[in-house]
Amino acid sequence: MPLILAVLSLAFAAYQVALTIASGEWRNPSDEMVSKWEDRLQALREALPSGQTQVGYVDDAALSGDPSQLDGNEFQLMQYSLAPVALQNGLEQEWIIGNFRSDENLEGWLTEQLGVYELQSFGFGLYLIHDVEN
Repeated sequence: MPLILAVLSLAFAAYQVALTIASGEWRNPSDEMVSKWEDRLQALREALPSGQTQVGYVDDAALSGDPSQLDGNEFQLMQYSLAPVALQNGLEQEWIIGNFRSDENLEGWLTEQLGVYELQSFGFGLYLIHDVEN
């Protein structure tokens, strides 16, 4: 009898492992997206000058001139990751976070909008923009 119970326990455990692997849950836990986002922003957070309480934010919507293209989810994730620094959509702040999928016209657009600026890239289309004249 103990041998039968041991075999049944092992079979049930193997079945549960197979279900977990088949579902893919072990590869992509639900909180992993936020953790990856925060890791991606770590260097950008460290590059922000200390004492900043508010920074600007621009993305592809600003480049295209179409406010309806603002990615609200990425804006909220950015705000969450930069807290307690507050994000303000637009170029009115001295320090601005740029988050772009396509940045091929970025430098020309920034020159038109800001004039003199400094640009620091963090990969993945993320930039820290310093409006030198602000």
